[in-house]
Amino acid sequence: MFSKTPAELISKDFSNMYNKCQSIYELVTNRRYNESLAILTAAETYAIAEKAYLRCDTFTELQTKEVEDYVNTFDDYYFSLKQVLFHDDDDYEVLRIKLRAMREAYEELNRSFNLF
Repeated sequence: MFSKTPAELISKDFSNMYNKCQSIYELVTNRRYNESLAILTAAETYAIAEKAYLRCDTFTELQTKEVEDYVNTFDDYYFSLKQVLFHDDDDYEVLRIKLRAMREAYEELNRSFNLF
């Protein structure tokens, strides 16, 4: 049905998640911070994550350390984001560091699947 492999599809999902997380970071650190837009984008990101988790459960070849590392870095970022959005913990530096960890985990994941 699909011409893409499960690894290519999960890479696409994770790329979309990372790009949304980057957008959220820019939204919450902007002077004209729009909380509603940040929450909506976070919800979209989590929906993509849930789809990706299902894909990982379905295809055993995706159950690798690199996929697990990316999922863990996303979970860390998402937790920090909730602290910023809902608990007035404006530690943007921690959020930036978690976002960078997501990028590094994503790059490692693509190397492990020989996608780039």
